[in-house]
Amino acid sequence: MRVAYLLVCLLLIGCSPKVTPENLKWLHGYWVIAKAEAPNGEIRPYTGTMEVDFFELKDSNGIRKKLKPLFGNQFNNTNDAIGFTVSFQENSCILTYSRQKHSWQEEVVRLQENELQLKDARGIVFHYKRYVP
Repeated sequence: MRVAYLLVCLLLIGCSPKVTPENLKWLHGYWVIAKAEAPNGEIRPYTGTMEVDFFELKDSNGIRKKLKPLFGNQFNNTNDAIGFTVSFQENSCILTYSRQKHSWQEEVVRLQENELQLKDARGIVFHYKRYVP
């Protein structure tokens, strides 16, 4: 019985989608945080979020901006564009941000056409969904 349980666990882990360079085409666009999940399992929903994250990627370099939605599918730019680079390290996709003298990283845990999960250094996983005005 234990062997069967172990095999099922390994199968589920092995079937979990990995982020690949081909997936990165889905990063481009507008994303809104749906919830954040702490390492202890605590979940904080983000309802009524007033900011949208915009990602733009060219090759392995990109920018991330915070935008505020306005009426008529327009956005108010918050002027806080952050540059980042994408790298793959030990089967993980890492976004490395840099602003002035500070740098930090987030791991892309999951990336699909309408779903994005980013894990920060504290282990908090931010669950995004594609923003649709």
